[in-house]
Amino acid sequence: MEFVIGIDPNEHDAFVKQHSLSNLLQSSNWAKVKDNWDHKIVGVKENGEIVASASVLIKRLPFSFSILYTPRGPVMDFHNTAVVECFFQGLKHFARTQHAIYLTMDPAVHCNDYLLAEANEQRYAYCDTIIDILKQNGACFKGYSKSLEDTIQPRYHANVYACDNFRDSLPKSARKALNIAERKMLKAEACGVEAVHEFAQVMHYTEARKQIALRDEAYFEKLMQIYGEDAIIYLIRIPLKELYEDASAKLADNEKALSECPENAKKKRFTLTEQHVSYEREVTELKQHIEQCGDSVVGAGALCIKFGKDSELLYAGMDDTYKRYMAPYLAFYQCMRWSFEHGCTSCNMGGIEGNLQGGLTKFKANFHPTVNEYLGEFDIPYRKLMYRIAIKLLARRKKQKS
Repeated sequence: MEFVIGIDPNEHDAFVKQHSLSNLLQSSNWAKVKDNWDHKIVGVKENGEIVASASVLIKRLPFSFSILYTPRGPVMDFHNTAVVECFFQGLKHFARTQHAIYLTMDPAVHCNDYLLAEANEQRYAYCDTIIDILKQNGACFKGYSKSLEDTIQPRYHANVYACDNFRDSLPKSARKALNIAERKMLKAEACGVEAVHEFAQVMHYTEARKQIALRDEAYFEKLMQIYGEDAIIYLIRIPLKELYEDASAKLADNEKALSECPENAKKKRFTLTEQHVSYEREVTELKQHIEQCGDSVVGAGALCIKFGKDSELLYAGMDDTYKRYMAPYLAFYQCMRWSFEHGCTSCNMGGIEGNLQGGLTKFKANFHPTVNEYLGEFDIPYRKLMYRIAIKLLARRKKQKS
């Protein structure tokens, strides 16, 4: 058994993909996305075969110091104490060569899984054992945090798993939303890197609505180029001209029916009058939208990447102007369908708050997800005094940002 620095990326990816702790953030390509960090793949080999591996990001600091981070890593059997000890002993020597102050890790170990509608606070029995093993190897457990802001990666994720007749298995609310999107003739376009500009624009609407800063167009382009055929963007296009023509035809039919309706048919006239107001309002709105945006507009978009048997729906945005057309539901559904058609067993919709509240959780609940609760973050201090100072500075910086 030996600790190896500089494991071949293809060898690393093959090992991670087949492992129960497989995660997109441990793919060798993720380090290319995070190109403002240096990186190195390290691990343990036994008889020439990988038994532990980690893609480690390296943040360079002044005076040759650094901070290490292995997102959703390391990947190994944490119950195999011999492998664990070999890995962390080797990692300690590697950290010294990088003049590292500390390392942060958040292994893809689930401490709980449950349907969102069946939330519980129970955790798997092995969690305490793994925490103790990591502590014995110098790690500091940062606790079972609840807030999205408390950790680098969210501890709680909403994950949808493949099944037969997937659409039919969705809750009534999601099926209703998808039916509305189809009645409104929304078009789901499967796109590659050529769609990045339009996708970035719809993400900008989300930024403005939530008053948050997300990623820019260059970042989305980088993701699509690096992951290639394993990445997809779904744009949901709203056919304004077709909707206008359809609404205009319905309005004309309604006006004809209203003119022919007897005065004493009060109930029917009331219904037709209500429909007239609705059709007239829709025609007016659609005409304005066409004047501003042209014959069609992107109402929502989603970017999804697959790695091994899992996919991650990393980014999604919508133009709130057209929210009644249910475009986001169609974007999410198409990403899930694409994932399952390409051999994935799950499609991760991303992080949610640990209290399972808020608008984001409410929206994702429409897809009947399983909540995957991860174990959480650990730090391994290599220079304890500098570590304490760095943690205080980072906490202050985070507070200023918030």
